[in-house]
Amino acid sequence: METYIRNITGLGRLEIVEIYVYYDQPVLFSCKSATGHLYLAVATDKDDARETWLYVGVSAERLNLIRSGAIDLHDAFAEPEDGFLLQEIIPYGDQTQPRLEPIPPDQIPEDMLPVPGEYLDLESEALPMLSDAEEIAKSRNQEILNG
Repeated sequence: METYIRNITGLGRLEIVEIYVYYDQPVLFSCKSATGHLYLAVATDKDDARETWLYVGVSAERLNLIRSGAIDLHDAFAEPEDGFLLQEIIPYGDQTQPRLEPIPPDQIPEDMLPVPGEYLDLESEALPMLSDAEEIAKSRNQEILNG
């Protein structure tokens, strides 16, 4: 089982907890920082020059609501608990470094957010505790990677 780690300038090392959508790489997933902060992440844009990601901080309770389908993916990003999202822009090539910036949800173009009405609605149990979530995540990630 491959463990996915993302190093994000400004957030540090993020370990993927669960992968919800995988397309050549994880494109919608939950992750946690070394200090235990949880994020929901989605790839929002990719072109020849860069890729753009959105990260929204979530509490364990809110992540469980998102996972169970009580909160749709659009609202998970459009209505963040902290009042802002983090946008990461990763340019291709060596000209500039990736940058991470806080952004109010009303400044995110609607086409960068998940479509309203898209839900996860996972058939697995809710994340009971972060320390116990590892086994659930490993099982779920393996299912996704194996097709």
